[in-house]
Amino acid sequence: MQKLAVAVDLVGQSGFLSALAEVCQAASGYDSTFVAAYFDGHSPVELYDNLDAQFSASTIKPYLDFAYLLDPFYTLIQTKAHGDVVTLKECAPDDFLTSEYYRTFYAGTGLFDETSLYVPFGDGACLLVSLGSRQEDFELSDQAREMLNALYPCIAAVCRRHWPKLDPANVTGQGRIGVHLEKSFERFSTSVLSAREAEIVHLILKGHSSKSIARVLGNSPETVKVHRKRIHNKLEIGSQGELFSLFLEALACTPSNATQDPLTYLTR
Repeated sequence: MQKLAVAVDLVGQSGFLSALAEVCQAASGYDSTFVAAYFDGHSPVELYDNLDAQFSASTIKPYLDFAYLLDPFYTLIQTKAHGDVVTLKECAPDDFLTSEYYRTFYAGTGLFDETSLYVPFGDGACLLVSLGSRQEDFELSDQAREMLNALYPCIAAVCRRHWPKLDPANVTGQGRIGVHLEKSFERFSTSVLSAREAEIVHLILKGHSSKSIARVLGNSPETVKVHRKRIHNKLEIGSQGELFSLFLEALACTPSNATQDPLTYLTR
């Protein structure tokens, strides 16, 4: 409670988020905190992190540049169908742990588990307090989950007091680049694949297995497997890893005013 009192005292001051991170980590057992603001039509804006420099450099910039599009927590924000406190296990697709996104932004940076607290502000604005652990086999305990649930109303209240109005004008961000990235992701592979095949590609990139894709699209797993084989043939790839690499390459070549599939800007 003493740490919470410190955070309350620092509302409106520069040390607020650092104090809030101490509250959340002490309650949960996680060892790092990342706080970002999300807005409709914008890329996320980092507000705070206490990661080691090596992890921050390899994780934060790529996430804010493009990787958030494949983040299961970001997908949850878009659907607006989530609770106040959500664990990675609760929101990740069934094949997420074998996805290239997981290998790159979790296993590749030493992150083993994550839980996020969502604070909505209205008008499409949302604050995400992401708690992570780089301790192997770490898992949020039931007791720690109960503690976060109990603290959540107070955490949400002090965040809204710290930012009476959360909008892109109040933080340093990347403006409308989020629209460009969202549209580029939606268009990816559409010039080569059918609409259904492109939809499957998007789900694969987010970490869905064939069974999960079948459930989402109302198909059989066998039908999805046939689609995946056609996708590999049309894109001239042989694995999920190659698909992920192709996506990143194409995205990097796509201009901000693009109106076409990112693949059309890629010289292979």
